[in-house]
Parts: sequence; structure tokens; C-alpha cells
Amino acid sequence: MNQLFINNEFIASKSTDTMDVINPATGEKIDTITFATEAEVNDAVEKSKQAQLEWEKTPEPTRADHVKLLIPLLEQNKDTLAELYVKEQGKTLASAKGEIDKAIQFIDYMTGLSMNNKGEVLQNSRENETILLTKKPIGVTAGIVPWNAPIMVLMRKVIPAVITGCSVVIKPSEATSLITLKIAELLRASTIPAGLVQILPGTGETVGTQLAQHPDIQLISLTGSMRAGKSVYAESASTVKKVNLELGGNAPVIVTSNADLDKAVNYIVTARINNAGQVCTCPERIFVHQDIHDTFIDKLKAQMEQLTVGDPFDESTDYGAIINQQQLDSIDDKVQNAVKNGAQLITGGHKIKRSGFFYAPTILDHINLEDSAFKEEIFGPVLPIVTYSEFEHALNQANDTNAGLSSYIFSENLKEIMLATEKLKFGEVYANCEAEEVVNGFHAGWRESGLGGADGIHGLEEYYNTTVSYIRYD
Repeated sequence: MNQLFINNEFIASKSTDTMDVINPATGEKIDTITFATEAEVNDAVEKSKQAQLEWEKTPEPTRADHVKLLIPLLEQNKDTLAELYVKEQGKTLASAKGEIDKAIQFIDYMTGLSMNNKGEVLQNSRENETILLTKKPIGVTAGIVPWNAPIMVLMRKVIPAVITGCSVVIKPSEATSLITLKIAELLRASTIPAGLVQILPGTGETVGTQLAQHPDIQLISLTGSMRAGKSVYAESASTVKKVNLELGGNAPVIVTSNADLDKAVNYIVTARINNAGQVCTCPERIFVHQDIHDTFIDKLKAQMEQLTVGDPFDESTDYGAIINQQQLDSIDDKVQNAVKNGAQLITGGHKIKRSGFFYAPTILDHINLEDSAFKEEIFGPVLPIVTYSEFEHALNQANDTNAGLSSYIFSENLKEIMLATEKLKFGEVYANCEAEEVVNGFHAGWRESGLGGADGIHGLEEYYNTTVSYIRYD
């Protein structure tokens, strides 16, 4: 596929820079994508700029009415979208459909906020003068979308931008450009005016860098790795544009002696195997109280070994494929290194021998806290475990990371829950549940996990600038 989506048209890229699209579940090539050239990126940004200047004149509730018409298009095309999604990305069919449903819910909620653009009247110490604070669209924006949730995150970049009167240029992940361009067909079929959403496949080093440096782009929003986020942050400095980053996590899970172990194990496994563990909010580091360690391990091992891994189109499959060979090798390297350094392999610990890229459900007990499988985001179906004796010590170890996205606590003791929500230095704390980023919440990280955030009214406000007007009337 050599098409770009510019000004509501699919056009052939003039680039010779291409990449094969591989089905992660079979290892077979399903298509070839062509990347955008520098000139094509500039053309898309210019068309976005012109479209945005007209669009901002449209009342916000009217903009929302146009956006809301995407909902029936997504509903009518859900099966087709989900099938392509599974082939390109490798997650289960049920998970793919669930993500589309979440995107629909997100659109419905965000369009409902269109009457909430509230300014302020500020107090003034001078007579006969009023101060008004008003919110205005920030302008042309750019969104860099990851491969692990390309539909939902695409909507996080597109929907708030269009509702607030902005336009957006999207760089999809190279690994999931096909499903993103398929969504573009629905954008074209909608009543959203031409030029407000452009989609340009390419690499981070080329298209991503150009968008970050482009003087006409006023906000760039990236969801991806810490490395990619830091690069975009640095490249954006030359134009001092607003940067919104949702980066990697390294979520700690504290299981106290007061936990309901059946509940804890069920939620931990459910969260860990979501998209084969390729989710930034997944449990990454498990801290288990020493008094319940053995029972916890037995229950966890039993549940992990009951999982079915394989064909993502099979309804009985619990999780599907790893995105590519490179990621599969990275997971295995970290596991083997941990075992070499003394971790006890409870179950799994190997690639699954079949076509495609699959990794067995894995538990590493008594892992070295300095191992990469514990200190870094492993992004796979692996659970590294350590024990603790003092709750305060567990909280300190949980916070000992450069990441700060999500965290978990399992306890039936209210004091422990409240202490954890107070002391865990993460954007999200999940107490006795798995990760669920609700559309009216705020998904944001601390430290190197990001800047700004998404979802809810706070996510919408990322796309506004503010003007303070001093009005003298004497």
C-alpha cells in the first residue's frame, strides 16, 4: 500500500522508502507500506493549517456533531476493522473488537463535552475594567500513534483535536499503518471537513522528526517509548511547541498479607496477558509479602499454566502474538539473563515453537532487583516477583523507578489501600482491580512516563490555548 491520506484523498507517495507488513501470528507478509516524503509532510501540514483556520470558526457543539457521526461508521465496519487489526497486530479478535468499542465510547463521551468550554471572569483591582479568560484552539497539531493500541490511541489524538477546533497530522506506527489507513476511509466517509485529519506513514526518524520540528505545528502528542518521547521532546524545542507525551511504564504490584489472593491472581494475570503483555499499564514488578508468598506462587502458576496461547482468531485463545521478532527476542533475552543471574523460573521462559512470534506465560521468582526484566518495561507475558516484609519498604521499592505511569495494590485492609494511593508516585493507582483507563478519567504519567495526559475534560483541555483580555470601559 503506497497511499497517504491528505486532504481527504488517498494519494500515492513518491517515496521509494518502503516496509513489509508481517502478520505476527503467522510470520507471513500481508502488504507493503510506503512512507511519506519530506515534501508530502510539508504539503499535509499546509493543508491542515488552511483547514484549521476555517474550522475554528465553527461553533464547538457543531464540530462535535460532525465527529459523532463516526460512531455509526465504526459500528457498521467493526468486523472488517477487527479482522485487519488482528492480521496486522496479532492481538485476539475479542481484544480488537473491545478496543473498537472503547473508541466508540470515547467519541460519545468526548463529543458530550462540547458545551464545556468554559472561560472565566477574573477579579480586578482597578475600577471599570473587566478581565476575561477565554480558551481557543491551539491550531495545527500532530499525533504519533503506537502499534499496541492503534485505534484507541488514534482517537485520543484525533477526536479532542477536531472537537476543540484544531486539525491533526497523524504518524501511525510503521507496524500498524494498514489499520490506521482503513480508519481514514471512515473519516473520508464522515462529514468531518477535508484537511482536518491527515495520515502519513513513516518512521520516527523521518516523519516524526519533521513533525516535531515543523514551525506550523503548535502541539505534538506522542504515545510510545521513553526513547521516542525524549527524542520528540528534544526536537520540538527548536519551535517551543507544546508537547504531550504518554510514554512507557514499569508498573509495580504490591500484594499484601491482607490480600484476597484469588482476586489478586485473577486481576494480575488478566492485566498481564492483555495484548500478550504489550500494554504500558500492565503489571511489571510484583512485590509479595513473605507470609503469603508460597500460596500466591502456587495460585499464580496454576492460572498462568491454564492459559491458551496461539491463533488470535480462535475464541479460546487467551492471548495472541508478540508484535515482531525483535520484540520476541528482547523478551527472551531479559528472561534468560534473569535466570542466569539467579531468578527461579517457575513456569514458561521460552519462545513457543510455531509460525509467528509467541512467548509462553512466564513467572520469574526471587528475581534480582537490578535485572533488566525487573528494572525495565519487559512488554511481554512475564511476571517477575520479589518478596517483602515491611509495607513501607515495599512502597519505597515500588517508587524506585524512572517510570511513573501505573501501579497496583491488592489488600482488603483499607489503611493499606489509602496509604498506597497516597504514597505511590504514579499517575494511576489500581486498587483490587486490573487496569481500566476510563474515558472520563485522566491517563497521565509521572517522571519519565510523560507530560500532560489524555481522556476526560483534562485531556480535552490539552488542545486549548488561553487568552486573557483586559477590557476597560470608562
